[in-house]
Amino acid sequence: MNKQVIVVPGLKTIGPYSQAVRGGGLLFVSGQPGVDPATGEAAGPDFETQLRQVFRNLDTVLRAGGSHLDLVVNTTALVSDIANFPMVNAAFAEFFPKNPPARMTMQVPLPKGLLISVGCAAVVDN
Repeated sequence: MNKQVIVVPGLKTIGPYSQAVRGGGLLFVSGQPGVDPATGEAAGPDFETQLRQVFRNLDTVLRAGGSHLDLVVNTTALVSDIANFPMVNAAFAEFFPKNPPARMTMQVPLPKGLLISVGCAAVVDN
């Protein structure tokens, strides 16, 4: 099995990890925070703005790796405040309207003023 590291120019990581790794017909996407690619900073001070940016970033990385949101099979959502869980549910219902992926959501401290990060695994579109 070959392993291919996916790098999206202009979308930087905030640590020493790959944005995504493709192997065995699957794409594993690292947690994508609500960071504006143009500035490298939080997309906004509020949860809703960062949440929407998370899905834009996920979509960008998925497409670079040969997949898309419809092929996501598993996600891990990290939120800084579990009180925002209803907004997470609403966003998942919007972005995964049919056959949503398996999901785990946890409250954890996040760096750099970030409020949410979502990673996923997806099938590669052949």
